[in-house]
Amino acid sequence: MAIISKINLLEQPEQHVLSIRTTIHFNDYPDTAKQAYGIIMEYAACNSLLLSGGPFVCYHNADLENLDVEMGFPVAKPILGNDDIVGYTIPVQKAVSGIFLGAYEDTDPLMVEIIQWIIEHGYEQQGKIYNYYLNDDNRNASELLTQIVVPIK
Repeated sequence: MAIISKINLLEQPEQHVLSIRTTIHFNDYPDTAKQAYGIIMEYAACNSLLLSGGPFVCYHNADLENLDVEMGFPVAKPILGNDDIVGYTIPVQKAVSGIFLGAYEDTDPLMVEIIQWIIEHGYEQQGKIYNYYLNDDNRNASELLTQIVVPIK
């Protein structure tokens, strides 16, 4: 659909999260994410925890055959996980960000623009790429909002 924000340099605040990290084939992402988000939401409910934001995915590499991917939710304070779920804190970090309106699988143009912005402004990508899903996926694909955040140095 459309890139609906300027690409911005920002300082992302410290963020406590609960997440599940795994290595998958890219085609398995939708089912893996749905399962991981469900497990985390169930864990939160069973432990009387409230999530402090919508889901995110962190891509730790770009190998579509062996995609190192982490799915999670922000939480208000540091929380321990269990066997599958890890609780940790993402430190304060500089990042470049933009927001996309449309289907999740159509966000590549924004990612390309962010990477170009990073290069043109003399920064270096830190490796991880975060996608924050700003509304629920029960909407039409044309109404989905995704914030892409790329840490830099």
